[in-house]
Amino acid sequence: RSPAPAAVITAPASALSTNRVLRNTYLLLAATLGFSALTAGVSLAFNLPHPGLILTLVGYFGLLFAVHKTANSATGLLFVFALTGFMGYTLGPIIGAYLKFVPNGHAVVMNAFAVTALAFVG
Repeated sequence: RSPAPAAVITAPASALSTNRVLRNTYLLLAATLGFSALTAGVSLAFNLPHPGLILTLVGYFGLLFAVHKTANSATGLLFVFALTGFMGYTLGPIIGAYLKFVPNGHAVVMNAFAVTALAFVG
C-alpha cells in the first residue's frame, strides 16, 4: 500500500494579491519617509530658512492636489516624493530649532527617522 500524497496547501489568489499590495504599500511608505528624512537632514546641514507660511501652504496644498490628480499614473509617484521632500524641507528648520536645546539631538532625530523607515520595511 502506497502512502497518501502530502497535502498541498495553497493560499487563495486574493490573499496573495492582498499581501503583495500591503508589502508594496509599506515599502512605499518607507521610501517616502526615508526621502523626507534625507531632505530634512539636508535642510538641517545647510541651515536652510523656513519658507514662510504662504509658500508652505501653497506648496503643501498644491502638491496634495497634484498627487490626487495623478493618483492613477506613474507621475503620481513623482508628486508623492515631491510632497514628502517638501515636508522634509519644511521640517528641517523646525527640527533645527528643537535641536538647539537638546544635546546630541541630531543623532536622536535622525535615528528616529531611520528606525521608523526600517520598521516600515520590516
